This record gives sequence, structure tokens and C-alpha cells, in this order.
Amino acid sequence: MNQSGEKQEILLESGTNELEILVFSCGPTRYGVNVAKVREVIGQVKVVDVPMTHPAVIGVFKLRNLVIPLVDLQLYFEPEAPSTAAQRNVILMEFNNCQVGFLVDDVDRIFRMSWGNVKPMPMTHGDDNATITSVCEVEGGLALMIDFEKIAFDLSGDQDLFRSVDGFAGADPAQRGAQRVLLAEDSPTICGVIKSNLIQAGYTQVVAFGNGSEAWSALEASVASEDTDPFSLVVTDIEMPQMDGLHLCKRIKEHPRLRELPVVVFSSLVSDTNLKKCEVVGADAAITKPQIGKLVGLLDKLLITSSAPNHSDKAELMVVAG
Repeated sequence: MNQSGEKQEILLESGTNELEILVFSCGPTRYGVNVAKVREVIGQVKVVDVPMTHPAVIGVFKLRNLVIPLVDLQLYFEPEAPSTAAQRNVILMEFNNCQVGFLVDDVDRIFRMSWGNVKPMPMTHGDDNATITSVCEVEGGLALMIDFEKIAFDLSGDQDLFRSVDGFAGADPAQRGAQRVLLAEDSPTICGVIKSNLIQAGYTQVVAFGNGSEAWSALEASVASEDTDPFSLVVTDIEMPQMDGLHLCKRIKEHPRLRELPVVVFSSLVSDTNLKKCEVVGADAAITKPQIGKLVGLLDKLLITSSAPNHSDKAELMVVAG
């Protein structure tokens, strides 16, 4: 396929606000995970116990020369109620540049749907400890969407996992404080970490939203009224209920008054495929979630140390990986 054909193929898959969900169960409860995080489903693995770990981490297993931690999802949610299933499955996931196996009961199948059909969990709004971020309807039943980044954050035991490794030196804090940053992130845990680190670095005007739809409404309001302060930059996750980050970026870049607004995709799903999609929808930069210190430097580059991108002559997508 020629280059223009490849780009058109990617375009058809980018910014459509759709996703594929793998539905599985632990006990009577059905859960869902974005297929983009799933590497494969494995029937059985040989587990080696690891002492002095979280009770839900039941050991490690070897797969293709990689040693991978195995988390019993039932034990994570209900430590006093272990699974009674006769046979269980391992869902191997990859996010934030690492692989983790999750032990579950039954694995159903993959469903394709719009992010508009994935609803936020109202009772967890504003709860930094929420592990279930949203819910979707599949075949007349409900599947709970799990914040797997939060689980990894909890199990790591490393409270500095998402904090700066490079420091926050660089731009004048007063210059950073003059910028108004919109943050779209559905995980309360990750949203809180990103926001606190940006504020610590001097980006004190951070306005956070739990999904792309709320973020888009705020952006439209910011250009609809002269009484509303404009935003300087958008930082967005990819997978969010109601509207995902790629569709949010696509709308921004198609809007006559917002198209010059820099957009940084900050996600655990910055794979080669998603990088191509980020480029197609017009994102200015993409970065993996653990790189908080590098996020600050990237904002400095886009907002302070260089002029905003000229979208009539679009620069190449900037990529910052772990």
C-alpha cells in the first residue's frame, strides 16, 4: 500500500470515538478492559511465588524470556473471598511500558462500541481511590471498566512511580503560572498525580475534567464568551468515557478558533499504532504516563521556550517515551 493509502487507512480508524472492549468476569461480576491494553489471553501459566509482595500479587511467570508479575484480580478486590472457579485465565496486558498478567475467571469476548456508550461512575466522581471509573452495557448487562493503572500504582508500593525524575528546573515559575492548562483524565488517581506535579512545577492554573466530553464543553465555552479565560494547552488521556482523547484532539484541530491550541496526548497507550493515530488527528506531542518530569519540560517547550506550532505547516509529532 502506498503512503497516502496507509494514511487514509489510519484516518478511518482515528478520532472515531470507538473502542473494542474485552469482557471477562471474576465471580458474578463482569468487567471490561480496552483491547488496546491486551496482549493475549493465556489458559494456564507456571507461577513462582514471590515473598514480601502485595497479597494480590501471587507470583511471577515466564513468557518468551520475559518475567511477568501475576495479579489475582479477585484477591485485589476481595482479599477475604478467593475465587472458587475450577479453571481460570490470565489476561496479559501492557501499559506504561510494562507487562502485567491478571488472573480472572471466565473470559467472554470482544465488543465494539462508541465511547459515548461508556458512562462515568457517578458515585466515584472526585474519589481519588476509585478503581472502577466507568460502566458500559453489553448484551443487556453491565460491565465495569477498571482503572488498571491505579491497580499497578497500588501494587508497586512506589509512591514516586509517577513523580519527576528530572526535576522541575527550567522555565521561570511566573511564566508557567501564566499558562492555563486543561487536563482530561478519567482516572482520579492519575489525574491527581499529574495535576499536583504540574502545580508543584509552577503550572498552577490546571483545570481538570474526567472525560473528553466535559473537556470539549469547557473548550467551546472558552471561545464562546469574552468573559472566559482561554486555555493555553490541552493534556489528554486517550481512553475516557463519553469521548476519548483522539476524538477530542480531532475536534480541537477542526475548530476554527481552537485549531492552534497545542494538544499533548499523555497516555499509557502510546504504542506505534496510537502514535500514528495521534499524528493523523493533529496532536502536537505524545508522552507515556510515567514521565511526569518530561511532561513539564514538554509543556515548557510548547508554551514558553518556543512559539506555538504553526498548523498551516504542521511540525512532526513530538514523542517522549519512557
